[in-house]
Amino acid sequence: MIKRILAIFQDSSQSFQGQEAGEKVILLLRKHRFVLYVPLGLFALACLVPIVVYINFSSYLRPADIFPLFLFVASLWYIIFWTVTFYSLTLYTLNVVIVTNKRIIESEQRGFFNRKISELHVHRIQDVSVHTNGMIETFLQFGDIVVQTAGSERQFVFNQIANPEIVKDTIMQIVGSQFSGVKPV
Repeated sequence: MIKRILAIFQDSSQSFQGQEAGEKVILLLRKHRFVLYVPLGLFALACLVPIVVYINFSSYLRPADIFPLFLFVASLWYIIFWTVTFYSLTLYTLNVVIVTNKRIIESEQRGFFNRKISELHVHRIQDVSVHTNGMIETFLQFGDIVVQTAGSERQFVFNQIANPEIVKDTIMQIVGSQFSGVKPV
């Protein structure tokens, strides 16, 4: 029990819970870092709001004896700021796509206590396509990867993944190796 709890502190991109025998991790994917940096930049600007308010209105806060109220409101502001920042970092870290030589596993964290895990066996993949929208995604090389499966199953869409062309080529190489018997990279 203790060993299992302590295992969460070990960063391993080569193993995961539920890994099958002979299954090898090829790619561990997260959203592009730009997707994380934009909200964190906005949160950093929001962090400055109480400071700017104090600088601009300090002459009004001191004589009116509402400075303790200002400190209380500023404290609430920073608690909300840290909670939202922690939430964003948690979702970024826990939303992951694992590409192995046998399947693709998507772990989608939708909230602190809401997770969806989907898997797709490689032999069911029909097509993989990449969608990059706009100048930012083109220059920073990230976009959406759409994996089309055989039959009436739904498409797997991985949003805002870094280097989607390389990921697409790697997945197609794994799919091709399943049919030819060649081991993937």
